[in-house]
Amino acid sequence: MKRFACLVASLALALLAAGCGGKGSSAEPPPDFKVVAGDASAILTWTQEPDVEYWIFFGPGTGITTTNWTTNGGSVQPKVSSPHVVTGLANGTTYSFTINARRNGGPGGDGAPTQSVVPTLAGANWAPGTPLGTGNLYGIATGNGALGFANIAVGEGGSIFTSINYQATTAATNPSAPADLYTACYAAVGFVAAGAGGTVLYSINGTEWTAQTSNTTVPIRGCATLGTGGFVLVGDSGLIDTSALGTTWTLSDSGTAANLRGVAFGNSLYVVVGDGGTILTSGDVVTWTARASGTTAALRGVAYAALSNTTDSVTVVTSRYVAVGDAGTVLVSDDAGVTWTPVAPFTTQDLTAVTFGGQFVAVGKGGGIFTSLDGLTWTARQSGTTNDLAAIARTLSGYTAVGTAGTNVSSF
Repeated sequence: MKRFACLVASLALALLAAGCGGKGSSAEPPPDFKVVAGDASAILTWTQEPDVEYWIFFGPGTGITTTNWTTNGGSVQPKVSSPHVVTGLANGTTYSFTINARRNGGPGGDGAPTQSVVPTLAGANWAPGTPLGTGNLYGIATGNGALGFANIAVGEGGSIFTSINYQATTAATNPSAPADLYTACYAAVGFVAAGAGGTVLYSINGTEWTAQTSNTTVPIRGCATLGTGGFVLVGDSGLIDTSALGTTWTLSDSGTAANLRGVAFGNSLYVVVGDGGTILTSGDVVTWTARASGTTAALRGVAYAALSNTTDSVTVVTSRYVAVGDAGTVLVSDDAGVTWTPVAPFTTQDLTAVTFGGQFVAVGKGGGIFTSLDGLTWTARQSGTTNDLAAIARTLSGYTAVGTAGTNVSSF
């Protein structure tokens, strides 16, 4: 029955794509339709006309059209807007795309000339974007908010810059300005930004923000998503603050007075890092255990990845945590954060943040960007800037990092 239902749904969508039963008219495809490969994704752009509906057709191979997509393993995405990002693609595989148009639910018109791209792992090539203001940016978050996929950068003076669905970036109103914002993150319930004086803001869409009571006045430095869907904040003097919805916050006893700067969640474990080589772990954000890091360097970021390795048809998954910090410090743990091993030095630059989105990417002072497939062997990349980078996030199509003087650099 399930297979039959899926077949019926597919046939229904095919009929809609053909425009059967529509009362409107077809329209010409956009002449400037363009497809650019991303990381496990493709970015599609075109000039939209008023009152015109656009449908995307795509699939593996080089010959997908508006008429053969159902038989060639393709897919259709109706009623899309430019720019549009198609995700869930396999890196190294060729995909082809076309687009058609219609008015008032009419039949789809001719498809634009088919274009083919091969998605590739992002992180090797970086390009600076137009500066977001002139102040320093300290945090970045990405996620699917109420208005669509949002990229959010926060920083000095309480600045908040938001782009929805890769449209132009705009400055959002911050009711707590001019308090600096040091961090931001996304969970299923929305976005949180936090910073100086215990400032916490919540937004469901990334554009409209409301101030929340954090129960603290110390600076908040790091943010991550709870395994249950809410948020965990960390900050100075051992601060740990949690919320299920981003609106009501509860303090936890971290057992340390060290300034805490980064937090990550993965494989049912929370890992917090901070000054003096501080590392804490917890399974419930209530009870925390201090771990020996073997370093006194300030640790500023931490990330988690489930790394798969297949040998002789046997796949082994390693749950790996990577922490980064001052003077190029990088530590790795494969045993739930109990034991931490230093990685051979590859830079003397301070590293300020790290994330994982297909590979580990760390950023730091002087525009430093470094990538690693396993967290052990790292490669320096050209960022296109010498400005300090403070934060990095995985986007739909790659990575974006932000830093001083409105700096933002991206890799697709």
